[in-house]
Amino acid sequence: MKVCYVDESGHCGEKFDRSQPVEVLCGVITDLSKLFKTQNEHNQIMDMLANNGLNLAELKAVEIYKGHEEWNKIKPQTRDAIYTALLKWSIERKCSFIICPIDCKTFFGIKDSGDPLAKRLEFPWEAGALNVTMAIQRHFVGKKNNKGRTFVIFDEQKNHDSRFLKLFEQDMSFTDEFTKNTPPKRSKKPLRFNQIVDVPHFSKSHLSVLIQLADLAAYVVNRQLLLTVYGASEKYEGEAQKITNWYKYLGKKLIEPTSIDARGRSSIAIFYKNLRPQGWSAQKMKEEAMSQ
Repeated sequence: MKVCYVDESGHCGEKFDRSQPVEVLCGVITDLSKLFKTQNEHNQIMDMLANNGLNLAELKAVEIYKGHEEWNKIKPQTRDAIYTALLKWSIERKCSFIICPIDCKTFFGIKDSGDPLAKRLEFPWEAGALNVTMAIQRHFVGKKNNKGRTFVIFDEQKNHDSRFLKLFEQDMSFTDEFTKNTPPKRSKKPLRFNQIVDVPHFSKSHLSVLIQLADLAAYVVNRQLLLTVYGASEKYEGEAQKITNWYKYLGKKLIEPTSIDARGRSSIAIFYKNLRPQGWSAQKMKEEAMSQ
């Protein structure tokens, strides 16, 4: 059995926000057999931090990175070392990553122009969430004896979660070309997303270790894109290089890029290609990481 926990960074919400130009959803995949050990190790990390004066309910990327809340008493170099250690820990736990960035201005622009898929998905979060779910289906569909053996668990999102689940009550045939699904012609109700257990689920982030890791990874990718695509400036000398190093570290454990960015000229493949930040692709992220 597998499990994929999903969180986002740069949440735009239900209208375009110039301060959040890109919304990045990140899925962290691991084997359920490794989850108990991961939870134990996470508890040990939290205990270690508590013994050093950091009594935390959960690990939040923005608080660690910017020194907010309890982290404001920790030196920047120490926070960076902890962030690095947490990312390395996720790799050591044999996690792999799904990265799905959505350009928010483009999404709302094509939605306003009448694009049927953008109108159906309604908001950037839903577009990213579907991208992650389709990537999971396509990633596992060729794996032996994996049908119905992957749990997908998102961080709770007010309103977005109920809208997203309603998608799965409707005709999802528009996803077939992306996921390479070929349902039986005689089936009255073809089974789609058959690699996942039931439908996507939702959990509170403080109850899930891997949602917290997904948050850490999504924040790194979001910051990388802000610095390289959206014109953000370094907060201090060396920030861009640090983020790039972390970004490449994650890229090495990215799943096969074609599960994130479907090839071909299908309408759904083009839809997601057009929503990517300028110059970004899963293939490019993977190649940049492997060339290091």
